[in-house]
Amino acid sequence: MKLTKTRIQEWYENHNGQVYLSYSGGLDSTVLLHLIREVIGNDVPAVFSNTGIEFPEIVRFARRASGEFAEIYPKDKSGKRISFREVIMNEGYPLVSKETAIKVRKLRHGNLSPRYRNYLLNGDERGKFGMLPKKWRILLDAPFDTSEKCCDIIKKGPFHMYAKETGRKPFIGVTQDEGFMRAHQYAHTGCNIYDGKTVKSQPLGFWTKQDVLRYVVENDLEICSVYGDIRQTPCGEYYLTGEQRTGCMFCAFGAHLEDEPNRFQRMSVTHPKHYELCMRPLEQGGIGMTVPLDYIGIPYDTWEAHGQMSIFDFPEVMP
Repeated sequence: MKLTKTRIQEWYENHNGQVYLSYSGGLDSTVLLHLIREVIGNDVPAVFSNTGIEFPEIVRFARRASGEFAEIYPKDKSGKRISFREVIMNEGYPLVSKETAIKVRKLRHGNLSPRYRNYLLNGDERGKFGMLPKKWRILLDAPFDTSEKCCDIIKKGPFHMYAKETGRKPFIGVTQDEGFMRAHQYAHTGCNIYDGKTVKSQPLGFWTKQDVLRYVVENDLEICSVYGDIRQTPCGEYYLTGEQRTGCMFCAFGAHLEDEPNRFQRMSVTHPKHYELCMRPLEQGGIGMTVPLDYIGIPYDTWEAHGQMSIFDFPEVMP
């Protein structure tokens, strides 16, 4: 905690107050916003990038952020708003993971040297660390494209534009649980990165999810309703009763690892209008997610979606 507050203060002073928080309305950035308000005050803008496919609860919650607030959105060079549908039609679907999607995109469309192509498919003398897993090579011949570009275009792009226009440098609510690539990067850079391609402060970089949940409980912070409640196991471990992550609603990164009901199955019950748009075919103006989800074997339907009852509607017969 003390180290995090020190890094926040250092970042603010080093840039003469010309900083902002990359604010998602999610759990980590809610905690970071609270810390920034405690250490610095209300003048640091909490900047929310509305991708158009955020949980509606997240959008409403983000707009109630304390202190200075700004809402931005993805747009092209002419200023026209960019939709997720446009991105997946031009670039491909976000499937499996960013690491896998990058490799699939490069192998399908990259101008690769024979050596690098062989490395992505078979590894090299250093091992098979960078190799595309055999399980996901089916995506190389899929009737649709796979790509990680959506995050760059609809999430990171607006922040890059905001930083360019204002000259402000970002605080980012990244934690240890954000995935291998981010954890690996943090191990090399630490909290505050003052030079290089990406100048940013990530003062929660060494926090775990348990640290974040504990901070919320101990400081009685309000979190977005989509997370449900924070409870404890008999062993004292904190957990959420609702959504565990609140990124873009239609993103399939990591969905193959989820138990049923997965994010798409839950969406069919909790947000049926969003679900209908997500699954509607591309040629009918939808996102067309049924095609890639079927292709890689991720279920997306539930009995409830068809108006049928499940066993949970009859608690008297539950064991």
